[in-house]
Amino acid sequence: MPPFKRALTIVLLFLVSAVLVPRTGLGQEATWSLSFQNEPLSSALATVVAVTGADLAWDPLLVTGKRSFCRAEELPFDELLSCVLQGTGLDFVRRSNGLYVLEIATEGPPLFGNLRGIVLDVETEQPISNAHVYLAEAQRGSVANQEGMFIFPRLLPGTYNVRVSHLGYRQNTISVSIRAGSDASSEVLLHPESVLIAPIVIDGLGMTPASSLLGAAVASQEDALSTANSGASGLLQSLAAMPGVRVSDATADIHIQGGDAGEHEFRLDGAPVFLPLNVATFVGPFSPFALGRITVHKAGFGVDHGSQISGVVEAEHDLRTPVGVRGVRRQNQLTVQIDPLSTNVRFSGNRTDSRGRHITTLSAGRIGMWRLASPPSLAGLLDDWNTVDTFLLSAFASTNTPFANLPPEGEPALHFADVHQAVRVRFGALRTLNASAYWGRSGIGNELSAANLDPANRLARFRDLYSWQNGMAQARYDVVRSAHVLTHVQVRGSFYRLNHDFEAPDSFSAEQTEDDGNDVFEVGLRAGMDYYMDNGHHLEAALEIIGSGSDFNVAGTQQLPVSHSSSGFRVASFLKDDMQLGRHGSLEIGTRLTWLNARQTLYGEPRISTRFDFSDTAVGAVSFFVGGGLYRQFTSQFDISSRSPRAFVSSTRVWLQNDATVTPPKTGHVALEVLVSPTPRWSLSLESYYKRNYHVLTLDYSADPEIGKDLPQSDFLQASQGYSAGLSASVTRTVGMGGVGLSIDYSRAERTIANLFGERSLTVPWNEPLRLEAKADLVPFKGAVLLVRWKSIWDRTWGFRKSYYDFLGAHLNNVDNLVADMRSNGVSEDAIRRIQRQIEFFGLTDPDAHVLPGIHQLDTGFSWTFPVGSYAMQLRADVINVLGRKNTAEWLFQLDEEQFFLGDDSGQTGLLERNERPLLPRVVSIAARLTW
Repeated sequence: MPPFKRALTIVLLFLVSAVLVPRTGLGQEATWSLSFQNEPLSSALATVVAVTGADLAWDPLLVTGKRSFCRAEELPFDELLSCVLQGTGLDFVRRSNGLYVLEIATEGPPLFGNLRGIVLDVETEQPISNAHVYLAEAQRGSVANQEGMFIFPRLLPGTYNVRVSHLGYRQNTISVSIRAGSDASSEVLLHPESVLIAPIVIDGLGMTPASSLLGAAVASQEDALSTANSGASGLLQSLAAMPGVRVSDATADIHIQGGDAGEHEFRLDGAPVFLPLNVATFVGPFSPFALGRITVHKAGFGVDHGSQISGVVEAEHDLRTPVGVRGVRRQNQLTVQIDPLSTNVRFSGNRTDSRGRHITTLSAGRIGMWRLASPPSLAGLLDDWNTVDTFLLSAFASTNTPFANLPPEGEPALHFADVHQAVRVRFGALRTLNASAYWGRSGIGNELSAANLDPANRLARFRDLYSWQNGMAQARYDVVRSAHVLTHVQVRGSFYRLNHDFEAPDSFSAEQTEDDGNDVFEVGLRAGMDYYMDNGHHLEAALEIIGSGSDFNVAGTQQLPVSHSSSGFRVASFLKDDMQLGRHGSLEIGTRLTWLNARQTLYGEPRISTRFDFSDTAVGAVSFFVGGGLYRQFTSQFDISSRSPRAFVSSTRVWLQNDATVTPPKTGHVALEVLVSPTPRWSLSLESYYKRNYHVLTLDYSADPEIGKDLPQSDFLQASQGYSAGLSASVTRTVGMGGVGLSIDYSRAERTIANLFGERSLTVPWNEPLRLEAKADLVPFKGAVLLVRWKSIWDRTWGFRKSYYDFLGAHLNNVDNLVADMRSNGVSEDAIRRIQRQIEFFGLTDPDAHVLPGIHQLDTGFSWTFPVGSYAMQLRADVINVLGRKNTAEWLFQLDEEQFFLGDDSGQTGLLERNERPLLPRVVSIAARLTW
C-alpha cells in the first residue's frame, strides 16, 4: 500500500473510533450535582451543557417562558436532564449518534394549560370590546369579543407576557404563569390615553393592531361631540368624516359607499333601529350623551355582521363608570346640558353588591325646546319649507289650478324626545349580562287654526303633520364556557310607527283618502359560539330566528297609493374561520345561510378577507386589507315620494321583509385598503371599493294599484341593476394633544331601472361624486378645544325635487303618456299645457343634466372645560356655516309673476322660475354642560 493511502486509512480509523467511543462524563459512571431555583429553562440547559459537555439540542420556541426548579445531587446525565425538565411539559430522546434532543412530552399528566381573561377600562371598569391580545412567547394573538373576553387554549406551561392594546388606550403588559393541566384567569386593565379629542379611528377584526385600522370606521362619543353641530345631530353628522360614508346635507340620511339610505341597517346594541325620516338636518335621532361608539362596516364586511347590501351601522350605549372632574372614580354621576334646541340629561352609576357582581347603569334622555325658544335662523328655514309648491299643486289638483304664489299657512314646528336605559352586570371575569332599551318620538308640521282664515288663500291651507315613534330592547348574556369556548345568547325586539295627518283643500284631492301610516316590528333570538382551536384557528358560529311584520298605508297624497300588510320569519346562520398566515397576515373565510320562509328558499353569502402588516419597510409601517363576497338583504326600507306640495317631508318611509313575490336584493363587494405610517405622527390611508348590484328592489311609480287593496310586493316593486365604485385618500398628523387632517373622496354610482329613462344607466340621486374635507382639532391651553371643519362637494346631479322626477316616473318618463293621463282624468287643457311646457323647457326627463352648484361650508367650535369645586363645567360655542353661504339642497319651481307674464331674459313666458331650496344658514349655538 502506498504511504499516502496508509496515512489516510489511519486518520479515518481514528475519526471513526472517536465517534463510536462514548464521551467521558455521559456514561453511567459519571454523576453531577446542580441546583436551579426558578431559573429560565434556556439558562438552565446552557449550564447543563457547559458543565457536562453533552450534545444537547432544542427548539428555542419550546423553552421560551419556561422555568426550571431542580436540585440534583450526584445524578447521572439522563436523570439530571429529567430533573431539569420536570414540570415543563418537555422530554428528551437520544439519537443513535449520541445527540440529545428536546421534544414535547407524549405521556404522563396533562402537559398544557389554558388562559382566560377579560380586558377592562381602568377608570370605568367596563369591558373593552375588540382589544388586541398578544402572547409574545407563544407568538399567538387574539381579539377580545364584544364583552372584552378572550381565551388562549393549549399553552405550554411557563410564564407569558400578555400584551394588550386598543385604540384610545395605553398598551399594558402583564405576566401570567401557566401550569400544566390547569386554567389561569386574569383581568387586564387599560388606561385611556390622555387626549381631549379622540380622532376618528378605524377598527376591525384583524389579529394585529395595524391592519385592524382597516375595514370599518368608528366614531366615539367624543368624535360625535366634537362636530360643530353636536347639540342634537352630531351623532350622525360625525359619520360624514369617515371615508366613503356620506350624511346628506339635505336629509341627514346615511349613505355607505354609493348605497341608498335603505340599503344598510342601523343597530343599537345589536338590535335594529328603524330610523324615521330626519325632518331637519339639525335634529338627530338620539341623545348625544346616550351612545358611546358608532361603527360603520363597509364593503367587504364579514359574515358575522349580517345581511345588508351596502353596509351596517352599529351603535353602542355608553356604559362607562362615572369619573369625577379630577379623575376620581365615583359611584354616581349626573350630567345636564342645555343648548338652543334641547335639554339633555344623563345619569350613570356603578356599584358592587354583596355577591361580588359589578353593576353599571345608564339613564339618558332628551327633549326638544322648540315651543319655548326656537333659533331664529332655523325657524326661518322651516318657514321657507312651509311654502306651497305651485307646480305640484297644479299637477295633482283635480280641477284647473293656475300657478300662484301662496303664502305659508300655520305655524311650522318640530318636536322630539328620546329615553335610553342600559345596564351591564359582570359576574367576575367569565360571565356578563348586558341589557338596554330605547324609545323615541319626533314630529314636524304646520298646525292650522280657524283664526284669520283668508278665503283667498284657501289653496294654501294644507295641514301636513308627521309624527313618528320607534324603539328597541335587547338582552345579551356572554359566558366563557371553557378554555376553548365562548358562548352568547341574545333576545331583541324593535318597532316603528308613523302617522301622517294630511288635510288638503277639496279641489286638490276630491275623492282620495289622505292620511297614511306604517307599523313595523321585528323580534329575534340569537345563540352563538366562539371556538378557539389548538392549531390557532378561531371558529365563530351563530344561529338566529327572526320574525317581522309590516302594515302600511300610503294614501292618495303620495305618488304611489299603496296598502300592504305582511309578516313572516327567516332563520339565519353563519360560520367563519379566522386563521393566522405566518407572522404578517391573517385570513378570514365564512358564509351566511338564510332560510326565507316566504319563498321557501335557502340563500348563501360566501365572504373572504385578508389582512397583512409589515412594520419595517422603506416607507414605514404598511398594512393592507382586502375583502369581498356576496351580500343579500331581506328587510328593505323605501321612501315613497309625496304629492304634498309642502317641502317639510318629501316622502313617506316604510319597511318590509321580502314576501314570496319578489327576489331578495343581491350585491357583490370587493374592497382594498392601505394604511401607511411613515412616522408615529403621520399616517396616510387609501381606500377603494367596487360593488356590483346584481338585483336591487326599487319602487315602481308607474304601477296602478287599487287603493285600499292589500297588494303583493311585486305590484309596486321592480328590479334595478347597477354598480358603485370609489377611491378615498386621507392624510392626518397629530399636533400636540390634537391633530389636523385632509381627505378627498371620489365616487361613482349608477343604476338602470326597468322601463325608466329609456333603460339607460343614470347616476343615483344621492351620490356626491367629489368631496374634499379638512379638519383641525387643537388644544390651545388646558381644558380648551378649538375645532375647525371645512368641506366642499361638487357635481351633485338630480337637482330638482325628487317628487318632480317620480311624478314623471309614474308615466315612464314619457311626456306624451303624462298628457294623455292628465286629459283622461279631466284636467283642463290650460293646466296640461302649463305642465307640459314646464317639463320640456327644463328637461325633467334627463336628471343627469341637472347639476347642482357646489357646497362649501366652514364650521367652527370652541369649548372650555374647567372645575368648579366638585363640579365640572363646560361652556361651548359653535358656528355652523361661518361664511353664511347659501348652499343649495335642491331646486324647485316658484312663480315670478313679472317673468311669467312678461317673459324672462330669453323672452319665454308662462314658465315658473327655477329657485333654490337652501341648506342650513349661519347658525350660532351656545351650550352649557354641568357634571357632578
